[in-house]
Amino acid sequence: MSESASLAAIFRPVSLAIAILLMASVAPADTNVAISGQRTALAVSLAFVAAPNPESADLALAPVSTSQPEATAEPKATVAPKPGPTTGPSPTSVTGPVSMVAGAQALVAKTATWTFNLYDPRAERWQDPDLTACTAASAQSMLNTIAYTGSDPTLLWQPNNSYAKQESILGYERAHMTMRKSSPGSDPHGWRNALNYFGWGSIDAGVYRDSAYSNLGQAAVAVVLAIAKYHKPVGVFSQGGAHSEFITGYRVVGDDPSTGSASFRIVGVYLTDPWRVARYRNAFIPYSRWRWGFNWLRYTPYWQADSPYRDPIDGHIGKSEWYGKWITIEPVK
Repeated sequence: MSESASLAAIFRPVSLAIAILLMASVAPADTNVAISGQRTALAVSLAFVAAPNPESADLALAPVSTSQPEATAEPKATVAPKPGPTTGPSPTSVTGPVSMVAGAQALVAKTATWTFNLYDPRAERWQDPDLTACTAASAQSMLNTIAYTGSDPTLLWQPNNSYAKQESILGYERAHMTMRKSSPGSDPHGWRNALNYFGWGSIDAGVYRDSAYSNLGQAAVAVVLAIAKYHKPVGVFSQGGAHSEFITGYRVVGDDPSTGSASFRIVGVYLTDPWRVARYRNAFIPYSRWRWGFNWLRYTPYWQADSPYRDPIDGHIGKSEWYGKWITIEPVK
């Protein structure tokens, strides 16, 4: 090979690598998938450039000879070696690009966005004019939502937005709660019991339960997983437990919550407040706002201490079970 051909063989792959890098640096990155695809293609291209086929390079760069080939002696007969283990290239030498592709696919999966929302505008019931009926109005709207989505064939409830039905639910909550009668509204036990009774015909139906979590992160993940798995809304509390709201959907990045995986980051939730004045109806609330926002929206610990009685369903005393924790009214079926 001539000196000029040797230089060409050295610099041609470098030029190709530079060109690929320039193309990758100016290419738009509209989506995570596009970025991963560019990086994978670049990695594969660089792997090829870094280890070119020597035979093809020689064929491409070697000058063509016009002289007659020199005579060579007849080769001597040799004894074929016995078969044995081959010493070909290590498998890792050809799986580099494959590993890069797999890594890129994993990166795409971890940055995928999943959005799900059960909200149906026909389902919502404002608690007004009864300002003590936030849990009853929430229960009514939650049952309406389940009925309209058709997610549970065992549901007995028929959609109903009447004020009379709301007051009937509130009466049942107050008769089956663990809160003092002197306090207005209801507590989580009453809310849970009303959902099971009006929705599935029995206080012991066990479709909904009240759960207490030691931090907001655990509670928020539980909210998302319950909606994804059972396609039913989840009840939550704001203002230290003095007011109820419910969640019908979510937006997360990472694994799909419907698979049961909790490996995701919550971007936000879809929240409805039953009090008309609040004006939050199917509102998308970013997670930071749900966590740190003003008191009306913020998902807060439960600070109510007026539930001193033992619940006949789960055997817990409300104030001991909930105080200082994040409470959900979540489906388990």
